[in-house]
Amino acid sequence: MSASLRKAVRDLRRQRTQVSAVALTVLLGVMMFVATGGAYRNLSTSYQGTYHRLGFADLVATGADAQGLASAARAAGAGATRVRTAVDVPMTLDGTRLSGRLLGTTADAHAAVDDVQVVDGQYLSPGDPTGVLLEKHAAATFGLGPGDTLTIATPSGWQAVTVRGVVVSPEFLWPARSRQQVLGDPHSFAVVVAAQAQVAAWSGQQANEALVLLGGASQDAVSAALRSAGASDVRTQADNPSDAALTLDLDGFNAMSKAFPLMFLLAAGVAAYVLLARRVLSERPVIGALMAAGARRGRVVGHFVLQGLLVGLVGSVLGTALGAPLTVLISRAYTTELGIPDTVVTGHPDLAVIGVALGAVVGVLGAAVPAFVAARTVPAEAMRNQAALPRPGRWSRLVARWRRLPATTRMALRDVVRNPRRTFATMLGSVLGLVLVLAAVGMMTSMVAALDEQYGTVQREDASIVVAPGTASRVGAQVSALPDVAAVEQVLAARVTVAYQGSGYATDLQGFDPGTTMHGFVTAAGPVALPGDGVLAGAGLADRLGVRVGDTLTVHDSAGQATSVRLAGLLDEPLGTMLYGTPATVRSLASDASPVLLVRFDGGLGTAARDQLRSTITAMPDVLAYTDTRALLTMVQSFLGLFWAFVGVIVVLGGVLALAVIQVTMSVNLVERTTELATLRAAGVSVRRAAGVVATENMVATALGLPIGLVAGVLAARWTLGLFGTDMFHLSLSIGWWVLALAGLGVLAAAGASQLPAARSIRRLDVARVVRERAA
Repeated sequence: MSASLRKAVRDLRRQRTQVSAVALTVLLGVMMFVATGGAYRNLSTSYQGTYHRLGFADLVATGADAQGLASAARAAGAGATRVRTAVDVPMTLDGTRLSGRLLGTTADAHAAVDDVQVVDGQYLSPGDPTGVLLEKHAAATFGLGPGDTLTIATPSGWQAVTVRGVVVSPEFLWPARSRQQVLGDPHSFAVVVAAQAQVAAWSGQQANEALVLLGGASQDAVSAALRSAGASDVRTQADNPSDAALTLDLDGFNAMSKAFPLMFLLAAGVAAYVLLARRVLSERPVIGALMAAGARRGRVVGHFVLQGLLVGLVGSVLGTALGAPLTVLISRAYTTELGIPDTVVTGHPDLAVIGVALGAVVGVLGAAVPAFVAARTVPAEAMRNQAALPRPGRWSRLVARWRRLPATTRMALRDVVRNPRRTFATMLGSVLGLVLVLAAVGMMTSMVAALDEQYGTVQREDASIVVAPGTASRVGAQVSALPDVAAVEQVLAARVTVAYQGSGYATDLQGFDPGTTMHGFVTAAGPVALPGDGVLAGAGLADRLGVRVGDTLTVHDSAGQATSVRLAGLLDEPLGTMLYGTPATVRSLASDASPVLLVRFDGGLGTAARDQLRSTITAMPDVLAYTDTRALLTMVQSFLGLFWAFVGVIVVLGGVLALAVIQVTMSVNLVERTTELATLRAAGVSVRRAAGVVATENMVATALGLPIGLVAGVLAARWTLGLFGTDMFHLSLSIGWWVLALAGLGVLAAAGASQLPAARSIRRLDVARVVRERAA
């Protein structure tokens, strides 16, 4: 070991506490970078592995002539195609009526496009025409497996079928009915796969979708060929609701995996700067002697840069070592929670190298300024060790006039501006801590507020009921007569595709009476009424299609009918992007609009009573499907425990970040003011009052950073929410004053905790030695 390296290590050992705080900050930043960056890559690879293995369709074209669409795609160079019937039909699973998705596939062999993986039981068989495959989320929800039966509504009545196998589908890794219903009642949706011939017979519809694997062909060219062949809608993988939800989640995860580690590394760089600046100050006489003896400036710079490099390397190496296994844990936990069949966990040596390099760079940059300051030291001045103090400014003169305050308090307030470097570093700790905390907590509070708005202001019904044609009035009267039912309204619903200037968007069209009490229509300007000659749409439609209020849209129904309609307004709805109009408008736009009953229960109805109403209503012979709108809240609340745990971890890390930076600056403060504190002790000032001087300065500096941190934290929370802004989610930032107050108090508490060692350090001061050195 060289002499320079031995001295650097020895100097760092003398400041174990401060060095450990800086290294810990580097460790956390690099660990988060390696763990989250590797997990993001693993998750992306896992999703793509499942998609590739099961032949997830690159394009899905809807049209009356599915065979013609498939032929057009192959003529344009597509690698593989198949056609199927895809239709939503009423089903009964374990006594529960719901609207499920019935999909056709090949029965004699696995399909080349949009295949399924059997996880329990066996695949379809041509010799078992009533055998079906049940998607695994529905199987888990209803507790069904191979050998169990369910019923499907057909034009000739209810058809009993037998579950041959439970399957995973690449289209439904996340069980989303549509982009408008990414989150929904798990008891209201199921996916059933059966032989194409049987699906066509049960639904009364021939193949209406062409599934396409590009196989190297141009997506634009194949899409254009499909539209030219008469496709009313062409959806890409990115348009798939499941893939869109998972991709949105991953993109947000990816952005935060870079932003949060960056904050830790920035704090580490500032802490390293403060630490080594103190070292330069304390060693001015030694540096002066070395310079006077002929030491080169480069050697002096290299010595202090080496110290920063060592701190950064220690933290980054440990962070990389901890981040690698954490990557595996995050990846497996994530895929297990979502039920992704393929979990790909690989090493990412490039992330490890980048992580170590980041730590080293942070240490070197933090040490660079103090190192160059040391190199510019004038030997004669340094050897006298008499640093020039700044002249009192306006703030110092003003504080000196506050005679009613104790002298020690005036000293602390004066020192806030006397050393701007130290004050800035302390403020930065509080700012970064608040940014980290508010970015996480703001996401949570905004999500809760969005759910309250969606199910308090927008969707005011408690349940929706799909009934047989021509029975809406009779069933509505029967439901109204039930106890605990407050109101029932009849609306119209249809699945449509909205087109504008060559772009399309599949969504739900709903028709309400103008005086409805079941739905609120709110724009950026406030509540509005349903227009008599147009439609209202979610604000996400403007981003998807580039439309504005007043533009003319083309609406295609499932039969291919195209009708033009004016866009009368854009709504601010947190979940989904739908179209709304009066019943007359909906009938003119969709020939297949079906009646739906919306039901509102009496207030305060418990879960048991709601389940009893579900059983009573679904037992009515003309009820085809039932959805408990409020069940979504129950499902989300079941996941809030995990999310609160995540927020708790972020809050703790934010506290650690603030504590680490403040701890370093507090320790440096004590060292820099050793003479001053010793003089106070020699003059009879108690340890408690002397420690109060240091604590007051640090707490005031922390408090000065709170306004900046609160504003930066709110902006960070807004940015975090923006990562999840799509046509599926339209979230607005909602942070109450109590959140800001608690966050500020939390940072102040962390700063207060860091002052506890100050009294112990002051008590251990060798007052006689310091006074002798000063006198000399």
